[in-house]
Amino acid sequence: MRGTFFWNGDGLMPDESNRELMNAWQRGDESAAAVLFHRYQRRLFALIRSRMARKLARRVDPEDVLMSAYRSFFVAARKDRMVVNADDDLWPLLLTFAMRKLGRANRQHTADRRSVDQEDHANSNWATFPDTAEPEAEDVAVVSEELEHLLTRLDETAREVMVRTLQGDDVAKIASVLGINERTVRRALERIREAMPVGDKQPWLRVRPSQLRSVRPPTALAGTVKYEQYLLQQFVGAGAFSKVYRAVHRATSEQVAIKFLRKECWSDARATKAMISEFDILKLLRHPNILRMHDWGVTRRGGLFLVTEFISGVSLSTWQSQQQQSPADVVAITLQVAEAISAAHEVGVLHCDLKPSNVMLRHDGRIILCDFGLARHAVDPEEVPRGGTAGFLCPEQISDSFGPITVKSDVYGLGALLYCLLTGRAPMSGRDLPETMGNVLSAAMPAAPSQLCACSSLELDAIVLRCLAKAPDQRFGSAREFAAALAVRK
Repeated sequence: MRGTFFWNGDGLMPDESNRELMNAWQRGDESAAAVLFHRYQRRLFALIRSRMARKLARRVDPEDVLMSAYRSFFVAARKDRMVVNADDDLWPLLLTFAMRKLGRANRQHTADRRSVDQEDHANSNWATFPDTAEPEAEDVAVVSEELEHLLTRLDETAREVMVRTLQGDDVAKIASVLGINERTVRRALERIREAMPVGDKQPWLRVRPSQLRSVRPPTALAGTVKYEQYLLQQFVGAGAFSKVYRAVHRATSEQVAIKFLRKECWSDARATKAMISEFDILKLLRHPNILRMHDWGVTRRGGLFLVTEFISGVSLSTWQSQQQQSPADVVAITLQVAEAISAAHEVGVLHCDLKPSNVMLRHDGRIILCDFGLARHAVDPEEVPRGGTAGFLCPEQISDSFGPITVKSDVYGLGALLYCLLTGRAPMSGRDLPETMGNVLSAAMPAAPSQLCACSSLELDAIVLRCLAKAPDQRFGSAREFAAALAVRK
């Protein structure tokens, strides 16, 4: 989940975790196995079917491959050979079993019939899209997510070979460009096939998003705009729950940003509700330092998206990493963020997720506050699930014992943002998510910024540490009060 998460007030996730279900099944509860089966069955079946060659599909039922994969998985689990990942996701394990079964079925039905060189390459592209002028949002998202997962499993040489192959280079050209022999290239290609095996004679990546199950968002509305009105041009960036692309409106040629909910979140009521809430909140806000929201919509297969202004610039996290920034620049930028937060508070909106990656710096020097996905109305602070990035959270975002979420929660966020811009790190950290959250609640105050970098001062230290007080009543009373204190000390 990349350090970002959702939870409700009672604990992490309202449903039984995969780990809990596995333990229950191993104790003899067969109903737990049924839950695990249905949790991934549709997604796994769609993927198996999409990666079966036409000839193989005429001989092998994809449901047989699915059931065989599950049988092997549960046999291994019964022998205690399965370890649930730290993120509690069984998908990588089940995908591995399914792809091995599919590869074995393919080899059994194609053995000794023809060589790889004789295979018809007309239908063996690295990635196959439906026959449309441009791939739809789901096509881009599904393929890119599959590539991301695959890249993390490959060594450096295999990654280079994969990228060159996707660009259309043959073995000889890849060997020449990378300065390796052709045998090394072929071995790298074999490692790629093994990483996502679908048979020796079929491409390792054959994604047909049109075959995936459509999941409608939990709303009767159809959005304010249709996806077909836009043309995607470039991938911009991604977060835990969304991906952003630069696009243009086909009729007006206006350049916009389109934020798509990640495919795995389409059926998550909390994620879809948060995205629709982000649209409603941003439509309320009109300020030069706040991202302008245009529209929202749903693609034909149920993928939610937002349309916003396109910001030509970099995030503060990128800006900060480029070089050592002066205290004056850091203070000037933080004051702009404080102005944006003050404007949001004036109409009763709390941001609740302040961090460098959620603030854009335009090329003209103006900052734009973005990502209101966890924002809420001050009069109803529980209308969206709590969440955020652990090291930047204030205590009341984790535990009700510190009081309700208020404007002072964003004051803490402003202090956390300033702390990070000065020191290059979040105020709180830990070896893992639970330890970081525990430190937010109980650890001593973080080290003063001046102890970690020469760019801070005792006056800045005092402002930052006051914002980061665990008790809300010890912080500045508002974002404007924080800005006033910061302005006279800059």
